[in-house]
Amino acid sequence: MNAQILLEVGLISVMALITLTYISRSKASKGNKIQTFAIALLGGFMILGGTAKFFQPFATMFASQIELSGLPLPKLAKFAGQMGEITAGIMYLLLLTKGKFISVKLSEMVLNGATLLTVVIMTVAVYVHLSPNVPAEVLPFQSKPPVLTVIVMLISLGILIANKRKN
Repeated sequence: MNAQILLEVGLISVMALITLTYISRSKASKGNKIQTFAIALLGGFMILGGTAKFFQPFATMFASQIELSGLPLPKLAKFAGQMGEITAGIMYLLLLTKGKFISVKLSEMVLNGATLLTVVIMTVAVYVHLSPNVPAEVLPFQSKPPVLTVIVMLISLGILIANKRKN
């Protein structure tokens, strides 16, 4: 395994550990803990992913992905990708304050917005992964199949569906 993959796995593992610690101390029911864990993990993951793209080696890799995939307005697309991920992550983490900091009605709008933003970002990421001009070396985990991207999209949609069923 090369250093980039170890760094990516390490960052995700630390984030998952922090999220698990937070959830284990919660007094919520088991079902709520699972949903809260998924929301917290997704929020942290999105913020981590967007923030990492401002630092090396991820900044260069992200810029290469956008340029090689042929996305229009590459500088704007890069900034929109970074800020979109961070914004979606903040929105997910804001959901953890439902009933305390934000109202239940506002939390539904925030969840809808975060899910829409995440699905749009992940759809573009699937396009980039599947682009024949983008080599695996500049992709997360150096993997052409967009496995992680699809997992993030499915978790986001799963949280939305679970929330709609609960309400």
